[in-house]
Order: sequence, then C-alpha cells, then structure tokens
Amino acid sequence: MLNYEILRDVIEEYKKDFLLFQWKDEQFKWEAVKWFQDHWDVNAPDFLEMMNRSFEKTYNLLTSGNYFPTGMLRGFAKAAPEEVRGMFIALFDETKDVFERIDAFKKHSAILHKKYLKDAAQHYQYENAITTYLWLRYPDKYYIYKFGEIKTVAKELGADYHFKKGAYADNIRNFLKLYDELNAAIKEDAELKQLLQSHLTGTCYPDPELKTLTIDVGFYISRYYPEKKAETVSPEPVAADEAETDKTSEEPIANNHNTYTKNDFLQEVFMTETRYDHLVGVLRNKKNIILQGAPGVGKTFAARRLAWSMMGEKDDSRVEFIQFHQNYSYEDFVMGYKPSGDGFELKYGVFYRFCQKAANQPDKEHFFIIDEINRGNMSKIFGELLMLIENDYRGTKATLAYNSLSFSVPKNLYIIGMMNTADRSLAMIDYALRRRFSFFDVEPGFDSEGFTNYQNRLNNETLNDLIAKVKELNREIALDKSLGKGFCIGHSYFCGKDACTDEWLHAIVDYDILPMLREYWFDDAAKLQLWENNLQGVFQ
Repeated sequence: MLNYEILRDVIEEYKKDFLLFQWKDEQFKWEAVKWFQDHWDVNAPDFLEMMNRSFEKTYNLLTSGNYFPTGMLRGFAKAAPEEVRGMFIALFDETKDVFERIDAFKKHSAILHKKYLKDAAQHYQYENAITTYLWLRYPDKYYIYKFGEIKTVAKELGADYHFKKGAYADNIRNFLKLYDELNAAIKEDAELKQLLQSHLTGTCYPDPELKTLTIDVGFYISRYYPEKKAETVSPEPVAADEAETDKTSEEPIANNHNTYTKNDFLQEVFMTETRYDHLVGVLRNKKNIILQGAPGVGKTFAARRLAWSMMGEKDDSRVEFIQFHQNYSYEDFVMGYKPSGDGFELKYGVFYRFCQKAANQPDKEHFFIIDEINRGNMSKIFGELLMLIENDYRGTKATLAYNSLSFSVPKNLYIIGMMNTADRSLAMIDYALRRRFSFFDVEPGFDSEGFTNYQNRLNNETLNDLIAKVKELNREIALDKSLGKGFCIGHSYFCGKDACTDEWLHAIVDYDILPMLREYWFDDAAKLQLWENNLQGVFQ
C-alpha cells in the first residue's frame, strides 16, 4: 500500500518538472514503444534484421556504457536466429505466468552465451532487459523493472512492498503490484493526463493506460525526488542512499539548452541582416508566414533556425515539424475518428496536441512548421481553424466539429510554412488561407556575408568561377517572363562541405542544376545548350 499523501506531493513536483526538462529528456520512451509496435513481426523471414530494426529507438534503455543486452541479442540471433525467435515467442505468450517466462528467457540466454559467445563477460539478459522487451510488446500491461529504482520508489512512497536481492520471483510480483497501484493513482490526476496528451506527437505511443507515464514517474521518483525532498528539509548534503544501486539505470541528462542568437542564424542561413530583421518582424506581427522560393534556397533549413533564433535557444520540444501531402486531412491535423479494435475512437491530431502544449506554457514561444504547405488541401485540413489562426482571433474560442468542445489557438504559437515556387504541378494556394499568412521570399544567399565567408574558407578557384556563372544564370532566370526569381538556383547546393573537389562540383552541375534547366527550358534547346556549355566550361 502506498502513502497517497506523499504520492500527491510527488506528482505535483513531477508536473512542474515535466515542462522544464522531464518530457524533453524522456520523450524517447514513448517513441521507442511506437517504433517497436510499428516494426516488430516475430514471423519476419529475416528475424535478425527485423529485431535490430525494432530496437533502434530504445537507446540507453537497452544499451549503456557497461550494459549490452541488445548487442548480445544480435550475436545470439546471428548465430541462431530461430532459437531467439522461439525465445521471444515464449516470452510474449500471455497464457503463461510472467515470472516463469522471464526466468525461461534468462536461462535460455545463458545457454546461448555458453554455446556461441562464451568470450563475452555475460549475456546481460536479466530482469531489467527482459521486462523492457515485455513493455515494448505489451505497453498497456507491463512496466520496466530495475531493482535499485523500484526499491527507492517503494521507500520514497512509504510502500509496504519489500524487495530483496536474489528474491527474483517475489521482487517481480511485488514490483507489478506496486506499479499497478501507482498507475491507478496517476490515472486519477486529470491535469497530469492532459499534460501528457498535449505533448504526445505522431511519433509517440498514445499510452492509453498510462503505463509508460507510470514508468517515467517511477524513474523521476528514484532519480530526482529524493534531492528535491532534501532541499525542502535541510540545506545539508544528504548521505548516499544505502539501497542497492542498479548499474543499468540511466544517467540524468542535464537540462542546459544551447543558446541560439540572431548572429548564429546569420552564420548558418546565409541571409542578410536586413532580410532577417524583416522576416522576424513580419512573423511576430502576423503570427503565420510562408517561406517561398525555389529548391535549394534553404527554406526548410532556415525555418527551424528561425524558430530557435526567436526563442533564443535550441529547444526542439517547442518546435513541431510536419509535411503536407495530397492525402493529409483534418482528421490528421485537428481530430477525427480512427479505427480502434472493433470500432472507432476519437483521436487528436498533431496541431491540436501542439496547441494544447503551447497553451500549457504561455510564457514560451512555440513554432509549428509545415513543409510543402501548398501540397495539401488546406481549406479541408484547417477547417474551422482558418479563423482561429488569424492574429486577431488568437485566444478566441470556437466549437470544434467532432467533439463540440471549445478550442482556441494560443497567442504564443507561430506557424511557419514552406512553399516551392518552382513546382508548376501545384495549384495556387487557397485565397482564404492566403489572407491569413504573410509570404516571404527566400532568395539565393550567394551575396550574403555568411556565404562569402564560407566560400572564402573553401578557397577554391573552380568553386569561385562556378558561383559566378550561377549568379549570372540566376539573373537570366529572373528576367525570363516564363520563370522569374522564384526559379533561381539556390545556394544550399554548394553548402555543407569542409573541402571542395571538382568531383563534387561536377555532380552538382550534372545532377542538380542541369536537370532543372532542362525542365525550365524544355522548349528552348538553344538556351539550354548555351548554359550547359557555360557551366561545363568552368571545369575545362
């Protein structure tokens, strides 16, 4: 039985730190489950490849400086894939007792270790790793077991569950009871559930039973809460906990955001300072902007860095990035009914969740970035939000179609779209949405101070000659009545190198620039041939 008075205090502290650092550092747990669920197929023909793929997002849950369960699994699966396949089939057989399955997996691992990888120190397939596999497979039922962590949680919450070194069966069963009790209490906190829902993205497992949230609260209690409690009780240093330490526990990740300034932006994006100031001013005034330009001018690269520079730090927890396409819908973006079991369930879309997230942090700016914004049917995607995204209507509530509840787009949320002006296959952007966005031309940055410094660092005559030709080419494209400046060649084709070679430059001309020119001047063979000669002549 838990001490619920202590638990209430713990959850209040967790909610405060959730916004400060906990979600940013631990979001990968929800992403690891989603990734595993999407890729696990125990009947896959190539079991090793499937297994490796499924565990890709687990990071320090299954690998650390002195802990290598997935590395050993790979070795086992390479030597005996069908045996390992059988081990997982048995582990995931819910008709058997859970501890018996864990114990069998551990014993079979010891056999494989001795048979195939006896030079390795150990097989690493113990309760922590095996319960992680169970949680990934059945995230609505299981939790991750760590002896030191569980022992600390029981102690901090005044629980009467006991954990003893070596008492594996009792420890596992008491652990499940303890966390089931913790999970039931978490489910009663509506604010915490809403906090989680507002942060979940499309890459995260939705966690309907809040089992992964329970794991994270347990980790928080074991890692951070004792220090917080000590700070409120006494300024004196607290003696180290005598409980058994768990070598597999994650190290806390420092919550130090990297600062990002206007100067950082100008060094990376190759835009003039005046253009940057205009860009920021327009976005702050309108709240919604579309960066438009030809391929290679760095629209996508600039969008995220624009967000960082306005926030003053590289904090991707406050940046959401999506891409529109022809099948993108209101149901994906705002909310809609999706298949669930034998029926349908109302699911919140990525923009709805991000708005809730921004609303929970009203003192911090949030940025929603949409790549290829003109590829979607935007009136259909935005629906009634067409009005709510306007600057003058930010904070104004409207009733949503699906749940009949009030909803508003917060004032601290900015929308940045990107649009390729050189794609003639796309229809013009919807006029109703056009009125809600400002449009900013992102132009080639060959003449910016940042690109000039970059070009000077490479110190390559062929590059200098080629850039001069491309600038001349851009002047002709801009004057062409069938094209215009929206079709100019961008500078980003030439970026990202520490050293410059003729092979690299040849590839840019042959496989990036000339194919575009063939599309631009498909009806003017003479002009195309002229510029092919001009560009290729640089290398002669």
